[in-house]
Amino acid sequence: MRKIILLFVVYSLLCTYVNALEINVKEELSQLEKALSERPSIEAKKRTRIDSLSRVAATGSSPYDTYRYLYEEYRSYNYDTALFYVCMMEQEAAPKQMAEVQLCRAFVYLSGGLFKEASDIIENWQSDDSALQLDYYITSARLYWDLADNTSNGLSAAYNEDGLRANRALQRYLTESDTAMYWYCLGVGDLREGHYMRSIERCLKSLSAPQPSIHYQAMTASTLAHLYRVTGNNEAALHYYIEAAICDIYSSTYETVAMRNIAELLFEAGETKLADRYIRLAMEDARFYNARYRQISIAQSLPIIEEQMFLQLKRQQRIAWILLAFVAALLTAGIIGLIFLIRKNRAFRDAQQTIDRMNNSLMEANKLKEELLGTLLTSRSQYIAAVQQYQQDVRQNAANRKWSELMTVPKAADARQQRLVLDHQIDTIFLSIYPTFVKDMNAILRPEEQIILKKGELLNVQLRIFALIRLGITHNEIIAQILDYSINTVYSYKTRVIAASDLSPEAFYTALMHIPSFSH
Repeated sequence: MRKIILLFVVYSLLCTYVNALEINVKEELSQLEKALSERPSIEAKKRTRIDSLSRVAATGSSPYDTYRYLYEEYRSYNYDTALFYVCMMEQEAAPKQMAEVQLCRAFVYLSGGLFKEASDIIENWQSDDSALQLDYYITSARLYWDLADNTSNGLSAAYNEDGLRANRALQRYLTESDTAMYWYCLGVGDLREGHYMRSIERCLKSLSAPQPSIHYQAMTASTLAHLYRVTGNNEAALHYYIEAAICDIYSSTYETVAMRNIAELLFEAGETKLADRYIRLAMEDARFYNARYRQISIAQSLPIIEEQMFLQLKRQQRIAWILLAFVAALLTAGIIGLIFLIRKNRAFRDAQQTIDRMNNSLMEANKLKEELLGTLLTSRSQYIAAVQQYQQDVRQNAANRKWSELMTVPKAADARQQRLVLDHQIDTIFLSIYPTFVKDMNAILRPEEQIILKKGELLNVQLRIFALIRLGITHNEIIAQILDYSINTVYSYKTRVIAASDLSPEAFYTALMHIPSFSH
């Protein structure tokens, strides 16, 4: 289950980051990741095989052969252990087996980058065994070409020529049954001589032939990848490096260059994250094998990729900060917009409340108007009916010569009495709308100037004048007509009441107009 999850995660990373590569290369990289996920089980099988050989070595009758098998298991797996088993072979070797032991030691030294030690063995090695001669020339060619690749002075060409001589000598020991090895030998020779296209053709023939081992297939694929890389076909190079890396994984080979070259090609393609992953895997393999020579080689590429990774992370961080600033700006704009909307809503509510107050004021005015109109009409009707009745009584008393009764005026027809009734009705209506008017008016006045009503009074003359002003009637003439007073009387009362307050006339009238109605 863990392997499935790991494959899913890695494949997701591949789909995300390998945008510059072709689809078939993505699929090949996913195959490489699949092989990497299977490496623990491959390693477990190898360890089981090694443990079995180790038990045979402890109890077997031919320790040399067992150590030879163990050496083969470790020669491309772990440098230190491979060298250990070479030493064990040397202890158990017969004189005629020493030449084979020396070739094994030379290979281990060469894989570990100990070129001087490997060269000393190769230059002094002697044997008539044709099978050993084949291994000798293979090891010699690799030694001289590694020296040529790692030498910067004029010795490089000489070492390359030594390698070519060893390679030509090697060809004499190859037969038709060695088809894959034969074409590989020719292809590598062409590579070292600079005949790249012919070398590619021969390496392809070698790769299509039956392979001696999966490790040999990895070597051929890696060489072919190198050829495509130097000829500028990086996609084909990546394809064959991936094939070589997969073969190395399944053969438990840690003495390899394929993974490092995959990282370099991915880095050149701009796939920095994947390049960083594979260069680290290559370094882990080199450390596991304990090949200091390989570690130094990989260490030259690792800082370059890591630096690019750092720069890429910085760019991503810069982009993230820009996006964060953009989001912050949007958030700020949103907050400002929200505040603006809140203020607008508040202003709208205030306007609505003002409208409601105005509507309430209109409703109060209409209510007061209706009540006053009704009261006035009722009073007028009652007064007219009383006067008509009085006129009829006067005519009847005159006709009957009842002179004493002519001097009597009924209360219903008395204008003064009707004025008192009408004032009381108007006071009742006003106080029903402004129930705290008397208390609020006294609050405006000084304590010693408070208006004290007589028993039975709702409003007196002073309060009635300011009640009409609170209703919006401000002209003295109109107030005088309504209350049946002279203009001077109205003015005198107004002046006297305002003087009884500590407020200025403007502040007095403002306070008066703020006396609340029953709706507040």
